[in-house]
Amino acid sequence: MAESFALAKWLGPLYQELLKRNAERAQELAAIGDVFGDPKLLANFYIQPSCQHHNPADRHEDLEPMAQVRQPAFEVIDAFLKGNFPPLGDGRTQLFILSDAGMGKTSLLMMIRLMHLTAFWPKGYDCRLLKLGPDTLEKIRSHSNQAGTVLLLDALDEDPTAWSRIEGRLLEILDGTKNYRRVILSCRTQFFPETAADSFGRPGRVQVGGYTCPMVFLSLFDDDQVDAYLRRRFPASIGQGLMARDNPVRERAAAVVLSMQSLRFRPLLLAHIQDIMDAGEREWDSYSLYEALVDRWLAREEVKLRRQLKDAPNKAILWRICAAVATQMQASGHRLLSRVELDALLDRFPAVAALEHFDVGGRSLMNRNAEGAYRFSHYSIQEFLVVHDLLQKQARASDRSIRQPVRVTAEMVGFLRCTGAIPSLSRLDLLDLLDLSGLERKDLAEFDFCDRLADGAEGPLMNLIPNSSFLKIAADSVSSATGSERPQHEFQIVRSFGLRRFPVTFDEYDLFCDSTHRGKPGDEGWGRGSRPVINVSWDDAVAYCAWLSRQTGQGYRLPTEAEWEHACRAGTKTLWSFGDDASALGEYAWFNGNSNARTQPVGQKCPNRWGIYDLHGNVWEWVQDCWCLGSSGMSVDEVARVAGNGGDGARRVVRGGSWGFDPWWLRSANRNRYARGDTYNALGFRLARTL
Repeated sequence: MAESFALAKWLGPLYQELLKRNAERAQELAAIGDVFGDPKLLANFYIQPSCQHHNPADRHEDLEPMAQVRQPAFEVIDAFLKGNFPPLGDGRTQLFILSDAGMGKTSLLMMIRLMHLTAFWPKGYDCRLLKLGPDTLEKIRSHSNQAGTVLLLDALDEDPTAWSRIEGRLLEILDGTKNYRRVILSCRTQFFPETAADSFGRPGRVQVGGYTCPMVFLSLFDDDQVDAYLRRRFPASIGQGLMARDNPVRERAAAVVLSMQSLRFRPLLLAHIQDIMDAGEREWDSYSLYEALVDRWLAREEVKLRRQLKDAPNKAILWRICAAVATQMQASGHRLLSRVELDALLDRFPAVAALEHFDVGGRSLMNRNAEGAYRFSHYSIQEFLVVHDLLQKQARASDRSIRQPVRVTAEMVGFLRCTGAIPSLSRLDLLDLLDLSGLERKDLAEFDFCDRLADGAEGPLMNLIPNSSFLKIAADSVSSATGSERPQHEFQIVRSFGLRRFPVTFDEYDLFCDSTHRGKPGDEGWGRGSRPVINVSWDDAVAYCAWLSRQTGQGYRLPTEAEWEHACRAGTKTLWSFGDDASALGEYAWFNGNSNARTQPVGQKCPNRWGIYDLHGNVWEWVQDCWCLGSSGMSVDEVARVAGNGGDGARRVVRGGSWGFDPWWLRSANRNRYARGDTYNALGFRLARTL
């Protein structure tokens, strides 16, 4: 039998081996500590996690026995590492480890690396542990002994080069690492892309491009693992001999852990159990737990700083300092605050100088590496601080000097959800500080909002469309013969905006006609109700927007052409928002192949990734812009092309295709135009709203 690479029985002697080898391995251990955290502290209290083939978040753990099929993580990893199969470039040697934040992905990779460092591994194998980032591929390709090396790549979700292009980045990594003996990549579950299942239906396999890779999810701790951690952290008795007595801290720790309910099964929170104990027993959710952790940490720092500094900042200022650091790092996409960035932050917020006196060891939530750069002990601490500061609005002035909007993650949406604050954000004038482009539909949908009409009824439900850049395809570079599009221009949506989920319906437009005593447009005998309104001109659409704005006191309008395409693409670069396969169009659109030669009620097909329906097909949609040939005529941001600025004042752009056109006309990039006074039975519109 092949020698092993990861065994649970090594956990006991591992910590002692680290202490013995501290001198000879000091440089390597320091390098690990600078990037990933204190390896000796981890090894001292580490409890082996379990893993499973199914995402724990998809099932009720107490009710779904399939999700309970777990294996010790080291058994799974050891079998993967010593498996008798060579690198064939098909994905079998590249394993994904997924879990939510705070579940121990980084700690697991660290422990594998420590087992290698302490010589538990068989001879002749190398091991590298890297945090994924812009320079990772260069490091990977330059390594000389790839066939004899196990490569551990941590935190795909924190890699800025993966944001908004996760599948492309994944393929780059898989291509770049296919010659290594084995590769293990970690990622948060929410960030990992929707990928194809294994063709043979095998559990624990996922297809990414031409690769079929093994994949496991880390399980939540069970009660036995929680108890094992508490026994290791808090001995049953204290003192020796006749002075020995029961340890009251252990009993109290067990009681506090119980009050954390399901949150106690996250290793990150267990690691900070002492601070949670200091905060007292209460009803916990993830936001209140992190708030208590940070508050206890900063209370300790306040006491220490008073001993060192004459004018030491109080705890409220320390909160603001940490929030400013977290916001700067989140906006820049960095996990480290370099000395250069720290100096720039000092210019805006001089109190940040207190960081130099922070205790960065032990129970601190902030670390400092050998170069003097700062990082939070876990990415979720950074995410929490950004959310807390957003809600407190304590550092708005300094935040607004950060030119990049702050990237919002699924974990941050979870924190916001706990506070119930999301519905009010659109009225706090804070959305221009947020970059929501990396969120999936289920998280982005949390930012839906509506307005109150004059009679107290709710106005149209709007989806928040995140600010971001996208590539527009020039009309003269599109080939229907080859099915290809060539990127020509980058467009920038500077501010988030609201967009109606559906085209305006007859029900909605008829209210406007009744209120203003206008004649109602014809429906061709197809029916009114929830079908999209048709036979309306550009001027009619603008008049409707003006009426609704008066009713609500909000700024409704037509979307600009750039906004419309940005919302349609939803971060994609494919022919349609769902991909390049025209055979799938029937799931998303009404067109000449399935519409029965008429409009259909809105919202009957699948939405795009950002939760917007009927962008492909059903009806053409008016936008603000005057017609100008080619995408070079589109504005480079959300400002509409107007007459006299290269635009044709008599004609306006329409987008999306309709029930009477073939699939090629329904592409995300396709443009058409009509005179502003034209009406047509395939021509409607959709609302946008300035925030």
